[in-house]
Amino acid sequence: MRAAEPAMTSTLAQTREDISRAIARMHGAILSSAIDCECRDRVGEALRDLERLERERIERSLLTAAGEQRRRIAALLELLDDFDPKETDTLDDGTMAEAGLLFADIAAAAELGSYLLRQARQVHHSSDVVQEVSNRAAPSE
Repeated sequence: MRAAEPAMTSTLAQTREDISRAIARMHGAILSSAIDCECRDRVGEALRDLERLERERIERSLLTAAGEQRRRIAALLELLDDFDPKETDTLDDGTMAEAGLLFADIAAAAELGSYLLRQARQVHHSSDVVQEVSNRAAPSE
C-alpha cells in the first residue's frame, strides 16, 4: 500500500506543475505573437479558463482520493471491532499482531488523507491567487 500511494501523490503534484508550465508557455507564446489585441485578450481569457478548469479537476481528484482514505479507515475500524483489550482471556498473540497491523494501516491512511487534503487546499488557494491576479490585470472599463 505505502509504495504506490506516494507515487500517486507525486504524480498528481507533477501533473499539476506540468499543466501550469504548459499553460504559461502557451500564454507567453500567444501574448508575444503579433495577433491583434482583441483576439489576444480572448485567447488569454480562454487560457485562464483552461487553467481554472484544470485546477478544479485536480482539486476534485485530490478530494476524491482523500475520501477514499476516509472510507478505508472506516472499513479498517470495522475490522478492529473484533479487538477488545478488556477481554484479556481471549487475546492471543495473533489477535494482537493483527490489531497492531490494523492500527498501522489506519495511521498510514490518515497520513495520506491528510496529505491529500493539504494538496487540495494548495490547489484551491493557488486558484484564488490566480483569480486575484487576473482581476487586477483586467483593464478597467
